[in-house]
Amino acid sequence: MKKLLPRILLLLFVAAQVYFVVAIIKEKPLKSWFVIAFSLVVLGMFLSYRKRHRLHISQKNDFHFVIFIWFLIGSCTTYFLQSQLGFNTVLSAGLVGFVGSFTRNLNKKFESASHWPIVIYCGAFIGMTQLPYGYVFIFLATFLTGIFYSFSQHYFHGIGGKLGTLAFMGVFYAYLIYKLILP
Repeated sequence: MKKLLPRILLLLFVAAQVYFVVAIIKEKPLKSWFVIAFSLVVLGMFLSYRKRHRLHISQKNDFHFVIFIWFLIGSCTTYFLQSQLGFNTVLSAGLVGFVGSFTRNLNKKFESASHWPIVIYCGAFIGMTQLPYGYVFIFLATFLTGIFYSFSQHYFHGIGGKLGTLAFMGVFYAYLIYKLILP
């Protein structure tokens, strides 16, 4: 079971990325430069997953459940700023990320304090959603993103876009659950 869960999460990770790329292709007419760029993206994804051990940094597993609280603070604050106060989504996320960057030094007794700014900013990406489903949806997306973050916190170092991709995956799978399973 210990080896099966990471493989399932990696499969969900790849499925979300493939869906995202296919959605882009369906939205745009196919031009030759785009087919070349798409082929390079797919090749890069394939090679990075085959060589994923090169992107792994061995560390002790320092994931703590208090990180989920910081995910929620980041996502709910961003969602509140944009939906209730009328702030721009980018301004809301930037403001939450800026304020979140100061949380690293709030409490040194927590081992996970070094992760707090990172997860707050990732939560801010979740809160940027324009879907009108409310805080229950934001909570579900945040929970799923926290699971994906806990799986991938030591993977994909040096690869840009990890937090945005994790937030996209959380919102994407929350949307699927919200639309297909919940009434």
